Amino acid sequence: MGARQVTTKHIWSDRWSDPREIFDGLTDDYDRYRPRYAQVSLDRMFKRTGSVRCVLDLGCGTGILTRAMAPMVDGATVIGADPGSDMLDEAARSDTTNNIAWLNCRAEQLAVANDSLDLMTAAQAAHWFDRPAFYEECTRTLRTGGTLAILYNNRIRGEPIDEAHEGVLTKYSPGYTREYRDFDVAMELSCLPDTSNVLVDREVWDWVLTFEEFIGYVRSTSHYKIACLERSEEDMLTIYANALGPLAQEDGTLHVPYETIVTSARFG
Repeated sequence: MGARQVTTKHIWSDRWSDPREIFDGLTDDYDRYRPRYAQVSLDRMFKRTGSVRCVLDLGCGTGILTRAMAPMVDGATVIGADPGSDMLDEAARSDTTNNIAWLNCRAEQLAVANDSLDLMTAAQAAHWFDRPAFYEECTRTLRTGGTLAILYNNRIRGEPIDEAHEGVLTKYSPGYTREYRDFDVAMELSCLPDTSNVLVDREVWDWVLTFEEFIGYVRSTSHYKIACLERSEEDMLTIYANALGPLAQEDGTLHVPYETIVTSARFG
């Protein structure tokens, strides 16, 4: 498998001229309403990783995963990195421990030294990368035996709430397609010449939240940001209420089936 070449590369859509600005203005909702990662998945990831002296959380956003990992690697250097200044400002505000270093850089040009990382994570972020260039940076920055872990929280497709939400975005967010994150992470990692021990961990769980909380999550997405350039936010809230209202439980909550997927590989 090592002889094959990864050719997948993110092509910026017409929506964004500068990837650093994608989530500008969304950071408060992002940090407050985005789902967290299944703890059991994080426990397995660290068990497989072994000793960690330095971990870099790439595309860290507001630091949701970064803050979750920090107490799991007591004594290690923890770095959250993102190209978005808005995101990093919110991450720093949300870090009440002040023991995480925040770094402004892109995946294709990591501002860290050669052979300096034991673990690199990328959560809800790898689809934004020029991944061939990113994987070259992994080879440069990860120590021999270091681990790259790519994490995703995904709504489980085909479930009623997911279908309703996707239907709204497909209709009202120009250029949206639900396949924008459809790439085979394990295949890509297996095709690299210097990787081994490619593992995929999947944990299924239910995210239970109110309609208002779900709308907070929706407001944190770049797809909704685009939709609100075409229609008023009042119109979009009405559309979502009509789409999701019939799917709520008797107590008004929404039960959204989710999965946390962690795909990891050793480098070197």
